[in-house]
Amino acid sequence: MRRNGCVLGLVLILPWIAIASAQQPLTFTQIVDTPDQAIGAVIVKAAYEKLGIPVEIAILPGKRALAESSEGRADGEVHRIFEIGDVYPTLLRVPTPINYIEPSVFSKKHDFEVTNCVALQGYRIGIVRGVKHSQLCTQVMENVFVGDDLTGVLRMLNAGRVDLLITARINGLLMAKELGLDAIKSLSPPLSRFWVYHYLHERHKDLVPTINAVFKAMQESGELEALREQAAQKLLQKADKQD
Repeated sequence: MRRNGCVLGLVLILPWIAIASAQQPLTFTQIVDTPDQAIGAVIVKAAYEKLGIPVEIAILPGKRALAESSEGRADGEVHRIFEIGDVYPTLLRVPTPINYIEPSVFSKKHDFEVTNCVALQGYRIGIVRGVKHSQLCTQVMENVFVGDDLTGVLRMLNAGRVDLLITARINGLLMAKELGLDAIKSLSPPLSRFWVYHYLHERHKDLVPTINAVFKAMQESGELEALREQAAQKLLQKADKQD
């Protein structure tokens, strides 16, 4: 069965390799100050390289990134959570997940065991605009402060303007380290784990099964996880040097 899957993948991939020399670069949006998306960009570039398709990354604030990709000015998103495909019908979800995020709570002064989003009621919470998992967690809360990027919201937390911050765990850990905000800590456990998916604008619908076959093969071979670990280690090493 696995061999048959590989044969099917090759059938889907070979036509794209044949025309790749004429292929213009594809531009995918990546949210600024989000290390998990930087890791995703490494994976996406490696996958498209197997098709001979060049990739460019546009690093933008989260809300603007979605506007650029969903309105077709970019070719898609590096990766987003599953629900994005339901909210933005012009963005086509590639079925095989390529990465995961662990939405987590960060604090400077508070220390408690995290149970769920409801337990955060009553705190002033900072989130980043355009990051869907944080919006979903805080959608019924009143004291929510929205910043344009993670750097700004981390500084709000450090200054005491918010009590808590919700962001992907690796993003918060790395950005706090890079900014020298050593008093900010990640509370345990993470709120959840979300698989994230690569998205293509609908004009590239014919490419969806082809790139999915590449991601699936990379997943089955262990290459996806290896790339993720390598990229995360490089980010951690970079942060240590800046410390």
